[in-house]
Amino acid sequence: MLHPRYIEILEECKKLSDKKNQNYATDDDPLSNLRASQELGFRPSDGVAMRMQDKIKRWVELRKGKPDEVGESIIDTLKDLINYTAFEILFLEEEALDKQETK
Repeated sequence: MLHPRYIEILEECKKLSDKKNQNYATDDDPLSNLRASQELGFRPSDGVAMRMQDKIKRWVELRKGKPDEVGESIIDTLKDLINYTAFEILFLEEEALDKQETK
């Protein structure tokens, strides 16, 4: 059985992602902002990795006690990492499906 707070955290991650998607993604593709890395010659997974690296750096700095200057708490940063992890899974599954279809 899953811890009830765990389920709540996942719901909070979904709400945070929905809120941020309104600022970054298009209505027809909620991952369009991440796919935009293709315009620069990178795979969407590369864009996700870069964003995750930024979040990890931010998390480390916040843990050291660096003040929050952008209005994003350490908890929000970790929720973003959970969301980016899910996005990476989506892109890996898409890549695997594309490979199967090209065979």
